[in-house]
Order: sequence, then structure tokens, then C-alpha cells
Amino acid sequence: MNESIARRNEHLSMSGNLEKTRLIIAGGGTGGHVFPGIAIAEAVEDRTGLELLWIGTGRQVETAALRGRAWNYKCLNVRPLHGVGLGKRAISLLSMPLVIMRALAWIREFKPDIVLGVGGYVSGPVLVAARLLGIPTAIHEQNLVPGLANRLSARFAGKVLVSFEETRKYFPKNIVELTGTPVRKSILMDRDRHNFRGDGHKRLLVIGGSQGSQSLNRLASSAIKILWQSGIKIEVWHQTGTADCSRVRDAYQEVGLPAKVSPFINEMGRAYRWADLVLCRAGATTLSELTSLGVASILIPYPFASDGHQEANAKLMERAGAAKCFRQDDIGAVKLAGEIEMLFRETNRLNKMREKAERLGRPNATRDIVSILLKNKKGNRPKGPCTDSTIERVTVHDNV
Repeated sequence: MNESIARRNEHLSMSGNLEKTRLIIAGGGTGGHVFPGIAIAEAVEDRTGLELLWIGTGRQVETAALRGRAWNYKCLNVRPLHGVGLGKRAISLLSMPLVIMRALAWIREFKPDIVLGVGGYVSGPVLVAARLLGIPTAIHEQNLVPGLANRLSARFAGKVLVSFEETRKYFPKNIVELTGTPVRKSILMDRDRHNFRGDGHKRLLVIGGSQGSQSLNRLASSAIKILWQSGIKIEVWHQTGTADCSRVRDAYQEVGLPAKVSPFINEMGRAYRWADLVLCRAGATTLSELTSLGVASILIPYPFASDGHQEANAKLMERAGAAKCFRQDDIGAVKLAGEIEMLFRETNRLNKMREKAERLGRPNATRDIVSILLKNKKGNRPKGPCTDSTIERVTVHDNV
């Protein structure tokens, strides 16, 4: 019997008649916010059963990831406060009361046991509304250096769950718990990794992020072409994002390289297990997946990430010996090709990088987060039938 089902059955036997947990997850906009939230929701569903309302941004990465699930989904139009001019910031502040009022109405209607913010500006007003209504709240911060949204949201959170020990200093000590970043169960199911082959081609997985990265795609494809034309035969699986797929595929075809090019990889666990080395950005969710599965990597942080959080994430990995890290402006295609070739020639070094990556991993992060949420959820939720008439699949949107 699988562990999550066994745990849920044990809990059911102890409680006799366990109600489903009513959870609101607020946040989104990027895969780094969405995928940890999905991992948490899946684990709650396994443990107690789940009624979920996801309040997000309506961006494609959310709708694609949540499509087909029996979870309610609403979109809250929250304008950013960071990285914009004074005029736009003023508009954001002026619109905030209306946004909070809409969140208040949704929360009253749904009657959650607990509200969880997973990052992004949409989480802030939802947490404010929940606090006003006396609903227990928590936020999860994936990155080593927290973003502005979570630093502000922490003022309204009962718990702050962090992925790195170094992140504690940014939040009040009495509400912080170290958990790690959740990894989707579909990825953890693929933890049995292959051994490095003594002969044959080495395998390189390139990930531009959930929405792709044109600059990383260009750099990676140019470096790989240099390797191929130099007679170094490697196997390549390249996730490009939708906009760049055709260009990258054509670039490989020009030199006769039979790469597998995908706009998006649905089976990321299989892709990680396939790879000897991963070339990617340094988002916290990706790094959590790499460390949970013990995968060696070359990290090129996104240079425009807010507060430089990707570079901070990547440098931690490099200090631990789990990855090599390069700033995008400091590495060209020729140098990158040389770094890839060197690691593929030094199999022992790759193995050590994998071991050190796995030491950083926290594969039980999802379980630990769910335990904290269930412990802190509202215990006196009103009984009786739910008045929410909008519990339906993700195809329904309610925008403000």
C-alpha cells in the first residue's frame, strides 16, 4: 500500500469520520509558485480529502497546470508594486481595497479551514482578507531571498514556511519553520535513477523554465552545436517553451543533431532520471526537484529575477558542490560547451555532484508542510452544507 494512502487510512481510523480539508491556495504567475502549490494540494487530498479554491492570476502556466482537476479556480487581478513607476504603483494601491473586498467575498463563500499563500502579488490581498475574517493563514517562500510579495504577506501570516535555513532572518522568528520546497509526487515517483554508462553518449537535459527562456535557449543550442560539430556526440532533450520551439528545433536540424525538442515536458520525473546533466535556470522549484532526485546541474540564473533570488539560490548549490553556476553575461557558447564537455569526461566528478545534490534534498518537504497546515487549520468551521455554488473544474474563471 502506498505511504500516502496508508497515512490517510490511519488518520481515518483514528478520527472515525474525517471531514475533507477546505483549503484556499493563493498565488501563481510562474511555475515556481504553481507547482509547489499543486504538490501541497495533492498531499492534502491524499491525507484527508480536499475541497480547494485556487486564487491565481489567470496566466497560462496556471491554467495549463490546473486544467482537468476538480478544483475551483478564480482569478484576482492584482497589479505589482515592485519594479513599476510611481503612477502604476499609485493605481495598484488605490485598487487594493476593491481587490481585498473581492477576496473577502470569496473567502466568506468558500469557508476555508486555512489559507496558504505560495507567492506572487495575488497572495497578499487574499491573506489580508483571511486575517480579517479570523481564518488561519500560512505562506511558503521557495527562494533563499524572499520576494517583496511574501515579505509583505508575512505580516498577515500565522506561519511562514521556508526552503532554506538562511531565509529565516527575513521573517519574525516565532512564526518561521524550515520545511524545504514541495516537489510534485509525479516527480518523486521517479527517484530510482540510472547509473552512469561507461560508454555511449552522455545525456543533457536543457530546461528554460515553465515558460521557456529565449536567451538560455540560444546560449544552450549554440553550445550544443559546437560540441556536436567538434565530434562530441551527446543526446539532448531540450524544453524550450512555446515561442522558441521551432527555432531551436531548426538549429539542431541544421547540424544533423537528433535532439528531442519539446515546448513543455509533462513527465519531468522521467526527464530528470534520463539526464546525466541538467542545464537550467535557478528557480527554487527546479532546484528542489534536482536535489530531491540527486541530479548534477549547470545553473545560469535568470539575471532579472527580483532581488537577485535566482543567483542566491544558484550560489548556495555551487558552494555545496552540487552544481556549477555562471552568470549569463559571464559565459558564452564556447565556454559553456567546454564546461559541458569537461563534466561529461569526468564521470567521477558528476557522480560526486549528484551525491552532494541529494544531500541538499528535502524529499519530505510536502509531507512536513501538510502536517503543519493540518495542525493549524481552523477547528471550529461551521457545520452543514457548503453554500459555495462554484465548486467546479478549472475551466471556470471569475475575474476582477
